[in-house]
Amino acid sequence: MAGLERFHSQAAGIALDIEAFGADQAIWLGVMGALGYPRNKRAFRKLATRVDWQMASSYGDSAELARLLMRADGLREGKGEGAYGTELTGSAPQWVRPWGRPANAPASRIKAISALVTIWKASGGIARAFEIAVTNAQKPRDLSTALRPVELIETDGVTVLGAARAAEITVNVMLPAVLAMATQESVIRPDVTHLKNRSTELFSTHPKLGENSATKEAVVALGMDYEIPKIRNARDQQGLISLYREMFRHGIGPRQPRLPGV
Repeated sequence: MAGLERFHSQAAGIALDIEAFGADQAIWLGVMGALGYPRNKRAFRKLATRVDWQMASSYGDSAELARLLMRADGLREGKGEGAYGTELTGSAPQWVRPWGRPANAPASRIKAISALVTIWKASGGIARAFEIAVTNAQKPRDLSTALRPVELIETDGVTVLGAARAAEITVNVMLPAVLAMATQESVIRPDVTHLKNRSTELFSTHPKLGENSATKEAVVALGMDYEIPKIRNARDQQGLISLYREMFRHGIGPRQPRLPGV
């Protein structure tokens, strides 16, 4: 099915980053890239390179980390990089505006992710935190606790990732990352097999994500030549997006009564 093919393709992409940068940095790149709209994915990933996981996790105070990230993002004219200038490498990211509501702005997302770094570090790193989340999850919605911990939600004045953004990261980063890590194990162990199977099961049953421009365009474009089946979960939704992109790469065949492969 197209949804599972996309899932395995995402896992393969993360696996390449793991080989190049290590698990924590690879997943840090993925999470940061998924913080905003797709048009700013590259900018957020650039930010995750300027302030890599090793540097980010060395900060014990989330407010200090947020200030570092906001200096590194290059969006505050006149602020410069201050005392952190010697720690940062490369140029600032290039951002695409507008980003809509204040909650969608890079500053808000930076504050939210900064609050999570110290929690993930305490679990042994972001990679280990995601493995634990998948291992312990009884149902897909349980995975959100790794991105929306109760202790942050119940703390006044703390910026927390929204439920919709957390779900996006779960489906597009957390689950394929755990599959990638489990697949890379050279020795087959029961716990590794469980992680592979569980990450796939949770992906296949995760509720569908909120509609965005990509999903809306996919329904309209594919609906002209196919009957779109009911989208029941994130797997079906990801399959729809995958087929939509495939349509643009290779074109579509004669009109068919039902869209295959979702």
